[in-house]
Amino acid sequence: MRHARLIAVAGTTACLLLTGLGFSSTAGAQSPTIQISNAWARRAATAHGGTATGSMDKGGMGKTDSSANGAVYATIGNTGKEQDALLSASSDAAQTVELHETKDEAGVMRMRPVPKIAVAAGGKIEMKPGGYHVMLLGLKRDLKPGDKVEVRLKFERGGEVHVHAPVK
Repeated sequence: MRHARLIAVAGTTACLLLTGLGFSSTAGAQSPTIQISNAWARRAATAHGGTATGSMDKGGMGKTDSSANGAVYATIGNTGKEQDALLSASSDAAQTVELHETKDEAGVMRMRPVPKIAVAAGGKIEMKPGGYHVMLLGLKRDLKPGDKVEVRLKFERGGEVHVHAPVK
């Protein structure tokens, strides 16, 4: 019985240490005040309403067309007592990663980069199609349903959070 308790305590301690180092599961990611949930990714929609498709290089090495883009969406919760802000994101899946917002400007939906995404103390932001999102520009590989995209989110107060977003 004593050994079972020691194993349980050791397992809990290891999980807390890994979380503190910035590792996360695919179900969600956390810092002491920032929780990421419902993360998912997709290829960016084309102007014609479909999804962009990558093209194979002539050597068949599986590189995607560097003009193909994608997006990552998630819900960001801030349990802290102060406002926090998502300052930047990075991913090995794309050449460039930017924070974006889609807005209705005079009846036309326009997407544009934003310097940060504020998350109120005790509040949450839902990044979703037609709103805030993490833009993956110049995909390095095709995003196929069932794959996962790792994204590192850097917060003003909450530090860096790693997210594994399943591709839908």
